[in-house]
Amino acid sequence: MVVIHELMLFILLLLLVLAALSVFIFEDLLYVVIIFGGYSTIMSLVWQQLNAPDIAITEAAVGVGVSILMITVVTKVGRRPK
Repeated sequence: MVVIHELMLFILLLLLVLAALSVFIFEDLLYVVIIFGGYSTIMSLVWQQLNAPDIAITEAAVGVGVSILMITVVTKVGRRPK
């Protein structure tokens, strides 16, 4: 049981690193915002695995709110940096 828990936590942390590094690959700002939303979702799952459900709920709520705000800004400003 403990091995499965540690393996799942390791996989989630590996996904966090991949999401953080993939921000530098894409030039389209909308893709970067979507990756940020995924990063926030994965981070909330990590907090849940670490037995901190209050922080997990806060991370999920703030991540969704900020992602919606950033998607709105990207659609107003433009998807590609000039």
